[in-house]
Amino acid sequence: MIVCGPIVRHSNRTVLNLWLVLDQRPESIQLTTYLDDARASPVTRDYDAEFIAAGDNCYLCMLSTDLPLDNAEPYHQTNELFYEIVLDGEPFGDSQLLATLCPGTDKLPSVYLPREHRHFIQASCRRPHSPGQDKKPDQLARGARLLAENLRKESRPSQLFLTGDQIYADDVSPLLLDYLGKLQKHLGLADDLKNLPAGKDLHRLSKLDDRHWVTRSPYGFSSSAKSSHLLTRAEYLSMYLFAFSGAGHQFGLDFPGHDELKPRLAKQPANTRDGRNPPVQYVYTEGQHAEDHLNLSRFADLARSEVRQLLANTVTYMIFDDHEVTDDWNISKQNARQLSTTPIGRYVLTNALQAYFLCQHWGNQPSQVKPEVAKLKTLLEQGTPADHKDWDWLLERYWGYELEQTPPVAVLDTRTHREFSKRGKHSLGLMSDQQIRQLGQRLSGFHQCRTLIVVSPTPTYGFSHIEYLQLNFPMFKRTLDREPWSADTASLEALKASCCQLPGVEHVVVFSGDVHYAFARRRQTSLGPVLWQICSSACNNVPMGENIGLRAINRIGELLGKNQESYLLPEDSDFFLTSDRNIGTLMLDDQGCPVQAGLLCAGENGSYQKRYDLVNYRETN
Repeated sequence: MIVCGPIVRHSNRTVLNLWLVLDQRPESIQLTTYLDDARASPVTRDYDAEFIAAGDNCYLCMLSTDLPLDNAEPYHQTNELFYEIVLDGEPFGDSQLLATLCPGTDKLPSVYLPREHRHFIQASCRRPHSPGQDKKPDQLARGARLLAENLRKESRPSQLFLTGDQIYADDVSPLLLDYLGKLQKHLGLADDLKNLPAGKDLHRLSKLDDRHWVTRSPYGFSSSAKSSHLLTRAEYLSMYLFAFSGAGHQFGLDFPGHDELKPRLAKQPANTRDGRNPPVQYVYTEGQHAEDHLNLSRFADLARSEVRQLLANTVTYMIFDDHEVTDDWNISKQNARQLSTTPIGRYVLTNALQAYFLCQHWGNQPSQVKPEVAKLKTLLEQGTPADHKDWDWLLERYWGYELEQTPPVAVLDTRTHREFSKRGKHSLGLMSDQQIRQLGQRLSGFHQCRTLIVVSPTPTYGFSHIEYLQLNFPMFKRTLDREPWSADTASLEALKASCCQLPGVEHVVVFSGDVHYAFARRRQTSLGPVLWQICSSACNNVPMGENIGLRAINRIGELLGKNQESYLLPEDSDFFLTSDRNIGTLMLDDQGCPVQAGLLCAGENGSYQKRYDLVNYRETN
């Protein structure tokens, strides 16, 4: 049975890669590609299958097949390819799953593989129990509608970029943590909590919402919502399977009532000063449980249907931000040291990166990480504990990568190779000078192209008033993460210079997320190319204060005399920001230049779209 996926990962006209998770290793598995969904015209039948056993009933699998679309003349005009995975003689192992994966009236899932990419989707920040999902649902599901509306058309999105916070490891509902625990038991994932280096606080792990005693600030955990923080590899893996496909319903799992959770919930201290025994009060209240139950159920329903369909039909690339590990991961030199050197911090960091490699990074460039896959597979088979030095390579590697295509893409790792206080006491370079320089060297060897797409989880140019408050008022440190690119302007200038080393580049389009609001900006670089910052955040989360809060911060910035920089105005709107849930789109013209960006949003009054004309653009001033 396919528990999670399939998800189309790195694919083009020469190769197709599919990532999925099975509850057992099948006796037979077959991947076939076709020109049509009637299975009348097979293209490939040969394939490679790499399995990694993460648990007794949890097998991660990468299916890969070489494609002849540019080598064999009959396929030169083929851009859309259908595929079928047969498990022990059954298509996709389940006829109901097959129906879920097929968009529109198609009878098989498909993938769009043009020579030159023109239509893209980006998304970030999916918190499963985010409030208000009955009115503002997870917008990643909106991508499935966009897919269905554009089947058999050149306007079909060919690539999806998930720009960070695909899971929230620190901000977890106790209700979901209970669900994930049951899921990991069904998958035979080893429960490693007993080996957690938590000392005298180990007993607190018997509660679902008492983990803040274990994940303390001196250990590198700065989140204000960490009472149910993920800790083990099994918990991180289970979260990915839930986020990507709503896994668990296959085993009959559901979210329990508050009464069922009570034995595993922390209690409020009792007030016995009046001599009476007050009723037991729980930290996690019935009201919070009811709200979480509603939102998690809505999230799971969409993850099992529209989201799963989108990921099964669209080439998808991923990069982490902070919540894949913990909130504000590596936000300061002290935080980076605490998380990587204290026993509990290093234990959790290693588990998080193991799960990230397996569920996200492996699919970004499968052929390039084969040696690391083999190393990871061996360590898992040997049961190597998370605190062993053999895992150190996970903490040392650079996780960014490039796609040499048309247009080329540079995906940045802005978390693991930061430089602290190099150019001033409070400066923060999101990438090291060496990594930025090497990026430029690699891009200089690419083919000439007019547009470069850069994926930077943190915007290169953000909302200037918030960045002004971040950098100049320490009292906002807890509510406004102090880590914009503008915290080290030299690094930002070096990044722009590296991007401009792509031969023939005229436009640099930056996809970003992270900040829980969406906007677009245009900057003319001193080196010639135009930089377009397209920020889409969050597809399923909300900022403090939402749209009212953003307008208030904008007003505070004006009162402080901070000059407002220019932002692109969407059509039919006089405000440049939105905190409504959203995913972003980008369209290039036949010359490969950006002509339109968009935000597919969900607000109080339902779904709507913001469009940005990138040719006849409007700006705030």
